Amino acid sequence: MQSNVQRSTSAFISQGTKHLNLNTACITTERLNLLPVTDDYAEDIFREFTQEIALYMIPSQPEDISETKAFIAETTKLRSQNADLVLVILNKDTKEFLGVCGLHPRQNPRQPEFGIWLKASAHGHGYGREAITGLYEWALQTIEADFFIYPVDKDNIPSKRIPESLGGEIFEEKEVPTMHGGTLNEIVFRIPFRAK
Repeated sequence: MQSNVQRSTSAFISQGTKHLNLNTACITTERLNLLPVTDDYAEDIFREFTQEIALYMIPSQPEDISETKAFIAETTKLRSQNADLVLVILNKDTKEFLGVCGLHPRQNPRQPEFGIWLKASAHGHGYGREAITGLYEWALQTIEADFFIYPVDKDNIPSKRIPESLGGEIFEEKEVPTMHGGTLNEIVFRIPFRAK
C-alpha cells in the first residue's frame, strides 16, 4: 500500500512542555481501541484494503503484501520522529481489526490532516466517526494546531458527515489524481482547533 501524497518530515508540535512520543499513542473510545500500526496488522491491512475501499482514496489496492509492509515501515519511521501518526482501529471488546486512521502533518504541522478507511464489513456502524472523534479529542489535548484538514471525495457521503460532525466547513474543492488511474472530486474541510 503506497501513497503518492508527499510525506512531510515536519514533526507535530507538542502542547506546552509535554514530551510527545507517538509510539505510545493509544486512544480508547466507547467501542474502539486505536493503536499505532505495526507489522502485526500487515495481513489484515493487505486483505481488507480492497479495490472497493480504495475507490475514494488516493492509494491503490496493494498487489503484494510487501507493499503493505513498506507502508508500515515508512509510517513507523515517521512516527518515531513524531512526524506522522497512523493507527489501527480495533473493536475494543473482540480486538477485531476494523480499519486504519491517521493524523498527518504533511507540509504544515499546524494544519494536520485526518485520514481513515474501514473494511467493508465495518461500514454503517458509526466506527469512522467514533475513531476520528477520538483522534480529534486526543489531538486537542496533545498537539498544537491552528486547525485540522479532512479531505473527502464529494460522492463519499458517509465520510463527509464525519468532519461536519466536528464543525468542519468546506474551504477548498479540487480534482486529485489517484494511483489507480482515477480522479477524486475532493472537497476539503477545515475543522476548528478547540483547545480544552
